[in-house]
Amino acid sequence: MKPFFKGVRKHIGKLDAATLREQYERVSDEFDFFETTLKSIREGIAVLDGEGEIVYENPFVGEILGKGGIKSLELPLKANSKREIKISYPEERCLEVQTVALERESTLVVVRDVTSEKRHAEEALAAAGERAVRDLAAGVAHEIGNPLNALSLNLQLLERDHPGDETIGICRHQVARLDAIIRGFLQALRPARACLAPGNVTEPLAECLKALKNRFEEKRISVVLDMPAALPVCAIDKNQLEQVFFNLLKNAIEAMEDGGRLQVAVRSNDEAVEVGIRDSGYGMDDEQLKHLFEPYRSGKAGGTGLGLMITERIVREHGGTIAAESKKGEGTLFTVSIPRIEKRIRALNE
Repeated sequence: MKPFFKGVRKHIGKLDAATLREQYERVSDEFDFFETTLKSIREGIAVLDGEGEIVYENPFVGEILGKGGIKSLELPLKANSKREIKISYPEERCLEVQTVALERESTLVVVRDVTSEKRHAEEALAAAGERAVRDLAAGVAHEIGNPLNALSLNLQLLERDHPGDETIGICRHQVARLDAIIRGFLQALRPARACLAPGNVTEPLAECLKALKNRFEEKRISVVLDMPAALPVCAIDKNQLEQVFFNLLKNAIEAMEDGGRLQVAVRSNDEAVEVGIRDSGYGMDDEQLKHLFEPYRSGKAGGTGLGLMITERIVREHGGTIAAESKKGEGTLFTVSIPRIEKRIRALNE
């Protein structure tokens, strides 16, 4: 294009009207082509003048940035730069913003939505780290388990010879506790695959509530249930979901040391069945919420944090999600979302 413009400008005085019209139409067609190309690119492209006013921007700029547009980014003018920023409106996104200094004091701005790229990179990194830790930790846990079994056996023999010895009892209790931690850790590292079958999410939930009824009464916890009689069918592993709900309900009980109120509500929408479990306990701060599903991050004395790690993994294997909302001193809400069978089939066919 540039040599063409130079050629036309050089010989414009020698061109007749018909030739000028022909060259003008050619230029117009080229501009239309470039404008169509810029409009179709799935990146925000804009040109700013020396004062930062918008000379041109393609439609994708508005899609990414909303009403605030390019001016909301506070970009360096007439300079080359590249950075990543996060925005929360019109939705949370991670953007790569590049500026390039052009002729006539103009600035080209290119905005790329790298939200998915960042998420996939983080997930890949987390998965690689998890595999490495899993392989190493599983071997270590196995090796620790062997001497623990020997210790437990010998302590039992000692207890027969010295019945009622308090020291031996304490040692047996601690060995049993370590064994439970290791078994829980191995379960977290090597979870059983979910055997999914059509079912109602409220069935395993009701079983857990029934099993914990006496605990609620002992702790003076009032339970408020809101479970519709008819709900969409989900693909579930009943035994594994019982483990999920039992862990969440047990945590709720432990969070309400002096009694309280437990609310269990089940809802459905076009995509999933959601189970909300809200307690009126001591709640969590932002730092605890940030690391909630990580091992060894428990806020309970003597806790390992493996229960919630296993819970999150089971829900993920069901194709669902688990989220937590909490404030210190105001209780906690866990929301488990399990996709409906129709939604799961659509997702597999997409």
